[in-house]
Amino acid sequence: MDFANSQAGVLAWVRNSVVFTLAALTFSVLSSITAGFVMAILYIPFRKTMIVLTLITMLIPATAMAMPLYVLVDHIHLNDTILGLIIASSYYPFGAFLSYLYFSSAMPGDLVGMGRIDGLGDWGLFYHLGIPLSKSLWSIVTFFSFINLWNSYQLPKVLLNAPEHSTLPMGLELLYGKGTATVGILMLIPAVLLYLLSQRSIERGIFSGAVTG
Repeated sequence: MDFANSQAGVLAWVRNSVVFTLAALTFSVLSSITAGFVMAILYIPFRKTMIVLTLITMLIPATAMAMPLYVLVDHIHLNDTILGLIIASSYYPFGAFLSYLYFSSAMPGDLVGMGRIDGLGDWGLFYHLGIPLSKSLWSIVTFFSFINLWNSYQLPKVLLNAPEHSTLPMGLELLYGKGTATVGILMLIPAVLLYLLSQRSIERGIFSGAVTG
């Protein structure tokens, strides 16, 4: 039986998507929120340049980034592997820029100055002030990053070749007209569950600026 049309093939795609999404989600959320905090709060060289580059990168279409990322992954000999896909997908410029905007408004200079007076260093500011004040931000970045990764198609299509390494979006293409609705439901359920679990935090984070303003 053809792998793409077998039950084992669908289960492999589900497993690949779960492993890829969870691993890349962890890296993308941690790195983007940390980067946003650094750009918003800390005084580092070339901070404005980093902010502009993050914004520019956020505006570049995924299709334009696919081939450069393919070359980079191929240079470290991780082409056609889930690990290579995870590494290539872990940078989330939208999350970094959103975190920068959030910390810029949620942590004014007076609050940071008080933390410095209390003896907090850079890590202390992030751990004792940044994280407690950004719970809604974590929910928002996690939700949008999950949707982006779970539905990712273009980059896996470029980096993955073997059918057994495919993710669910790629499997949908292979199964077009052959159980597509079933696999589509499998893709939809995690996104709906995540939204229901984090709905309050997402709404609170979206409307927090209007309330405080």
